[in-house]
Amino acid sequence: MNMQSTHTDRISQREYFETNELLNQEESFMEANALAYLGAGLGAGLVVLGAAFGIGKLAAATMEATGRQPEVAGQVRTSMIISAALIEGATFFALAICIILATK
Repeated sequence: MNMQSTHTDRISQREYFETNELLNQEESFMEANALAYLGAGLGAGLVVLGAAFGIGKLAAATMEATGRQPEVAGQVRTSMIISAALIEGATFFALAICIILATK
């Protein structure tokens, strides 16, 4: 009887360790997913802040140039709009990359 209880204990221990190993693998996968979402969120936030700062500086420089030389306001405004569109395009591209990395 003592021999049989030892055998049962070994099986129980093996099942326990196998179950524990599977749980640890699932937890590490969940941690990796959580870190991916966190990284994507932080990346998206930094991209948006950088774009907002860049467009704000661009608008300030445009207003200053228009104040100094009002006769070239149309050309400066056109350059500003093109530059802002390029900044926004790069921002959307970076946000798409963040979303793709989060859902990977």
